[in-house]
Amino acid sequence: MRLGSHVLVGVVFLGLVTFYTWPLMRAPSDLPAPQDDPCSRLYILVTHVIARNLLTHPGDLLQGTAFYPLGNSITLAEPLLTPALLVASLAGLTHDAVLAFKVALVLFWAVSGWAMYAVTFWLTRHHPAALVGALIFVLCPARILYYGEFQIEMAFGVPLAVYALVRFLEEQRLRHLATLLVVFWMQAVAVVYYGVILGLGLAVVAAQYVALRWSCWRLRTLVAAALGSAALALALLPVARPYFVTRQELGLERGLDEAFGRSADLLTYVSTDGTWLARPVPIRYVAETPLFVGLSALGLAVVSLAWLRGDGQRVRGRAERWLAAGVWVCLTLTILLAVAGRPIRVGSVRSAFSTAGVALLVLALARHGAEGWERWRQDIRDRRLTDRDWVGSLLVLIAFAVLLSLGPEARVAHRPLGGGLYAWLYPYLLPLHAIRGATRIGLLVVFATALLAAFGLKWLSARLPAWGRRAAAVAATLLMLLEFGTVRLPYAAVATRPRAVDAAIRADPDDVAVLEWPANVPGPDADAMFRSVDHGKRVVNGYAGFPIDLLEELSGLLTTPGTPFPVPEAQAALRRIYPVRYLVVRLADPGLLNEWRPVWLALRQTAPPLLRFRGTFGNEDLYEIVPLPERGVRVERWVSYGFVRDHPVLDISLRPLRTDRALEQWVDIDLNRRRVGRVPLDGVARATVTLARPFFEAAPNVIGLKYRYRRPPAIRDARYRIGGTGVVSPGDLRVVSAGQPQGSSSSIQLDGVELAPDHRGYNLVALSPRGELVAADVFDTFLSAEAAHRLAAWIRALPTGTIVAGAVRDEGSGQLTADAVGALRTLGVAGDLRGHFREAQAFVGVTGAPPGSALEALGPRVIELVVGHPEMVAGQTGASVGFELTAFALHRG
Repeated sequence: MRLGSHVLVGVVFLGLVTFYTWPLMRAPSDLPAPQDDPCSRLYILVTHVIARNLLTHPGDLLQGTAFYPLGNSITLAEPLLTPALLVASLAGLTHDAVLAFKVALVLFWAVSGWAMYAVTFWLTRHHPAALVGALIFVLCPARILYYGEFQIEMAFGVPLAVYALVRFLEEQRLRHLATLLVVFWMQAVAVVYYGVILGLGLAVVAAQYVALRWSCWRLRTLVAAALGSAALALALLPVARPYFVTRQELGLERGLDEAFGRSADLLTYVSTDGTWLARPVPIRYVAETPLFVGLSALGLAVVSLAWLRGDGQRVRGRAERWLAAGVWVCLTLTILLAVAGRPIRVGSVRSAFSTAGVALLVLALARHGAEGWERWRQDIRDRRLTDRDWVGSLLVLIAFAVLLSLGPEARVAHRPLGGGLYAWLYPYLLPLHAIRGATRIGLLVVFATALLAAFGLKWLSARLPAWGRRAAAVAATLLMLLEFGTVRLPYAAVATRPRAVDAAIRADPDDVAVLEWPANVPGPDADAMFRSVDHGKRVVNGYAGFPIDLLEELSGLLTTPGTPFPVPEAQAALRRIYPVRYLVVRLADPGLLNEWRPVWLALRQTAPPLLRFRGTFGNEDLYEIVPLPERGVRVERWVSYGFVRDHPVLDISLRPLRTDRALEQWVDIDLNRRRVGRVPLDGVARATVTLARPFFEAAPNVIGLKYRYRRPPAIRDARYRIGGTGVVSPGDLRVVSAGQPQGSSSSIQLDGVELAPDHRGYNLVALSPRGELVAADVFDTFLSAEAAHRLAAWIRALPTGTIVAGAVRDEGSGQLTADAVGALRTLGVAGDLRGHFREAQAFVGVTGAPPGSALEALGPRVIELVVGHPEMVAGQTGASVGFELTAFALHRG
């Protein structure tokens, strides 16, 4: 192919994609989407943020502006690094993010057509075959019906990488290896899903090639492949590392159960839904999208099987013939098991369908190995794959991809066939933990079927006269264009023009965050992300494939009825997110339930001090969130990695709620439970603290202000005596125990500092007479008698005179032993919890004290024991203890 041919192919496919997705490009600034699918708006923001990060913080490439205050939020979607460069350039030229996105979509889609055409031509040396293969790969229903999923159309690397891999294995030249690594990198950093899927496909292709060609390997080929793999891993690290960090800090990964609802059914590959065959042959099973490639494509793919006849260049060995027969037997058995439509037990194996399928793959690879052995014995040194080799290898790739795309449980027409290959590989193949849409592995089937159809047309053309070749090429092309042209696209117009409220928010020069309501609803959340491109602020909303606990909790609180509205818990949640400044209420959004509309309308007049009504802008009400002043004993602010990275200097102003010369009061400042400063609280206090790394990159960074105090020992009066033990408490001590159904909680606080582990069973805290923490542990005496023995040993190991506070949470009587009760009595405890199922028990005792001398209580209620000044203990009603935060600001410094 000359350069002009390449350009012509690209232009042709650009026109075809534009035509077959019409009216996608009819109104450049409108965003038609399939049934209001939010994915387009999600990926407009992703490409915008990635392009900005490349210019400002390339080391923090996947730090997004949605899901605030989470960081690494792009890891909840796809990185789209490759297309982001084009989108950013187009947006800079057109000043229209939607137009730039749509142009990039069509261009990259067309590029995948060029790539498939070029690769198919290089393999077949047949332009009609190349056109047929490219048409199937680009315009089949599996691609067209996915038009709203921007990332799905970024498949340009699949044909190029497979071709480069085989050429490298055939010729062992470094330029082919370099091409493979560059193409794979561009594909993987564009779409992680495709990186994983393509990697699996390349492994299957490489294994087959190695089995087929045993001779003429060079040592430098293996060395180059190893060094190239290492270089590729390093090149992928900037994109891969944030995913590992998100998994570590947030625990987010794709579980096996998530793939059940997004896996293919065998009927997915013959589903006629959306095509012209839907009426005469109504086969409907769509898992995300049908994977049917069309009758014309399947017909030509079947013709390609003619290449599997003997090549005439060598004699087939006995092992090869037997293994080939085994392949056909396994294929027949697999088909029969699928037709049976139910799991069949063979011995101890219930997943007979998948077992037969895997046996088919193993035997096919072994047959390739036997063929390679015979070629080596016959001294056939040609390393290039023949057309027959390609067809056989593509069939194995199809079988592998079909089995894997069925997900954890193979199904046909919704009927289970037993466990699937996906479930078997999941524990060992870690890349599968990054994907949940097993259906998308079907892209390998589409690619391989497209190549098979091209080989089928080549075989047919070679056996026809000149006029027949031309007629076959024209007929195949026209049939495919007509067949794919009948796919019905479900367009739904999405409003994208800037809103009046966006202009009001954009006028604020500060780096602040916005929450749009309703939230935790796909449509409004994705639209809120999209609107942030216009107003330029961070957004608490977010749409992705992962459920986000923070957003779910906030949504639940803001839909809790109560007076005042929002309820105090919702107001506290809004205060925590710094610097959330605006609340946008989308009054006309379908996601806002009708019963809530009058509540939000009334809020214009009855808003609590936290919310300041700024006005109505079209269909949106705008509130400013005013979080200060705030009172408490602990105040938290949650910020994202990107925000604290850019604003590391903290300024605060606060004052004590209680003035008492007998108290030493202060506030500890901590970052993610790591103390970074202390502010004396003897009056109005101000402080400036620079927050230093390490920061959480994915989880919210929690800045905590914790009230602390100390009462001098000289003024501790009778209120500090611990029961009848004769020992004085080192501070204000509060112990709370609750069993079911009263509350299932435990708390042990010294001077307002929580020390209890707060788990089921006996929570014990040991203190020295000076108030130093000696030990803290929990013993689940509901579950285990061994825990009771450990409890007894733990108490007896403490020095005499140690103060021990205990609180039972939920239930502690089930496996409580006499030995444990005896050990508790050495603390002065007289109560015996045995026989008091799910009752509470709390005590403060001293090692070596006589039984009955401890401060204790037991019973079917919430128990609270206080030693010291009750008004200084957290939880006391009406206590004026703590501080008032009057100023809190993070800035660049």
